[in-house]
Amino acid sequence: MDDSLICNGSVAAVDACRWATASVPYAPYVTSLPWISHYGCYYVVHGDDITSDSSGEDCYRYVKAAGRFLVVKRTPGISTTDLVGRMLLCTRNHFIKSLHDVLAGEEGSGSTEERRKHGKDMTQRIKDYSTDESGLRPGPSVWAWNASKSAKNDDAQAEAGIYSTLVEGRPPRPGQRLIYVDGGFDLFSSGHIEFLRQVVVREKAIGSERGWYSDDSERRRIGEAGEDYGPAFIVAGLHDDEVINHWKGVNYPIMNIFERGLCVLQCKVSTSDPLLRDIEPFLVATNRRGSQEPHASDLASLCSIILAFRASKFLNL
Repeated sequence: MDDSLICNGSVAAVDACRWATASVPYAPYVTSLPWISHYGCYYVVHGDDITSDSSGEDCYRYVKAAGRFLVVKRTPGISTTDLVGRMLLCTRNHFIKSLHDVLAGEEGSGSTEERRKHGKDMTQRIKDYSTDESGLRPGPSVWAWNASKSAKNDDAQAEAGIYSTLVEGRPPRPGQRLIYVDGGFDLFSSGHIEFLRQVVVREKAIGSERGWYSDDSERRRIGEAGEDYGPAFIVAGLHDDEVINHWKGVNYPIMNIFERGLCVLQCKVSTSDPLLRDIEPFLVATNRRGSQEPHASDLASLCSIILAFRASKFLNL
């Protein structure tokens, strides 16, 4: 495979990260002071795992010697090795039957105390990933939907189910179109990012057609909200592990609902318009398989949650 294609995919992933300001392709493996100074970076941050070059020396020895290196705890979670192992061995022990039960410490291995601690840690990570670019202020809201197994697997059965709030984030703004997209988002990649970006680009075009960017509209939004904002609010629904496995079989999904959810939560979609620099997803953690038309029960539940419901576009990924 062409190295440039691999690099382009990596750059797309970094560019889409909510907490990344800019990406620089083809960065040297051994970080030097002139390199980071050229890009205006004062210090380098890395996890507490050791990284060495081909000669066995520390890749960050130069910035460490200059006192321009910070160490953070390595991000917990799965590794590439884990994912490859799941694919090769076709294991299913990474599946989550009920996200609610896992977060409550009622599902999983270990003692009751260990499960509760694990659930508490997972809940905190969802909250951390649901912040804005600063990492401090509210960002996306996170909801979970639960219903019977037959309702989740059969798109012909209407059932309201039960919604629960995991994280209360920024709500839709007046006048925004509510756009719903759903899918598995397994092994989250540049393809998923491009799909979400195209949704935002489409909404930008529709916003232009309905006069969203006129001077009068902009002044009105700033006067009412204190700031301007984009014309669309994206709701990203994720199918749970059981639903995906029901339709795809084998040991899909390779990543469970928690892992896939964090991938979607950290994602932003950049366009040339600063008003559309982000998608703001609700994470519907348990969802029925997507269909071409919404169920009345789905719309009734969504309308009770989202005040600025204007129109919806249902897609499947």
